[in-house]
Amino acid sequence: MSELAYTVMPSVVICLTIAVIGLFAYDSIGNIQILLAVGSGVSISISKIFVMRAHKRFNATRQATIDEAVRWELIHALHTFIAAASICWLGSLMFIYHDLSVQILATALLYGYCAGVASRVSVRPYIAASAIVIASVPPTIVVALQGDTAHLILATIFAVFIGAAMQSVWHVYRMATRQISLRLEIEQQARRDPLTGLCNRIALTEAFQALKRDEDTLTCVHCFDLDGFKTVNDRFGHAIGDELLAAIGTRLQELQGPGNIPVRIGGDEFVMLQSTLSHPDDADALAARILGTLGMPYVISGRPITIGISLGYTIAPSSTADLGDMMRLADAASYRVKRQGGGVDREIPATLDLNAYSSAAA
Repeated sequence: MSELAYTVMPSVVICLTIAVIGLFAYDSIGNIQILLAVGSGVSISISKIFVMRAHKRFNATRQATIDEAVRWELIHALHTFIAAASICWLGSLMFIYHDLSVQILATALLYGYCAGVASRVSVRPYIAASAIVIASVPPTIVVALQGDTAHLILATIFAVFIGAAMQSVWHVYRMATRQISLRLEIEQQARRDPLTGLCNRIALTEAFQALKRDEDTLTCVHCFDLDGFKTVNDRFGHAIGDELLAAIGTRLQELQGPGNIPVRIGGDEFVMLQSTLSHPDDADALAARILGTLGMPYVISGRPITIGISLGYTIAPSSTADLGDMMRLADAASYRVKRQGGGVDREIPATLDLNAYSSAAA
């Protein structure tokens, strides 16, 4: 949608073209309607240039919502359709008169507009296709109605050109759509762990940066790894180990919800970001759910496998939470509980008074 704001130069060119060709036609023919068509085309082209400049400034300051993007598209479409209608009006008037030089310029005007400006908005094919039809179909009919062989041939060429232009519009649109889809897919893959389908470190960092920094809420980071995972790899092979990790990823996705983001950061190490807690007990509850969910037996390639979990977590006020500090504290708790045989432990900064949040939640 934002690409519509970056077609200023074609609009400037078509504005000047309408003015030059239209004034030449008026000087040759003297029909006042030609001046009216020129005035309409030049005015709407200038207006469209100002709209594009405003849209460009808007894009530089904020990300448009869906409703705002739709409004911008409608404004661009309206200007494009009026410009196309002006060119249709001017071209039709020029073809009515049997002045060869005027008709040559009319042909150049239609070809230039359809091949140039309309194709630049192929990212919105309904706008481009409609503009081509509006600008070129009525003048083509006017040419055909002249009745002589030369004009019939010209009308046929116009018709073929219109069809080719439509095909070009849809081709450019499909190419742009494929490129956008590929870029989005690459961006998604860059933020996903390919084995488990969970978020990776990049996605964790972005999610943490996007946290709401409310004064009255807490953020929790759970760090955990698998007890005995090396034994599974040594006994059954790495393929079974990978299947187990994938199964763990599936179970963690079941725990994903509003505010809960499971992440694989490497090997058998995982993180659960609990972004908004209204009460410290919410962290204990989620830690218990993670242990219970991941601790249930797995059946991997027909083999029953049970794995242990060592989980450590820490809590910080959302307004001042720092991912690096929280990861270090949660890791320390995880290593400590691992030495004790697994389970859950926590590392709370001495400066954090959880009772204050408990009282506020109550």
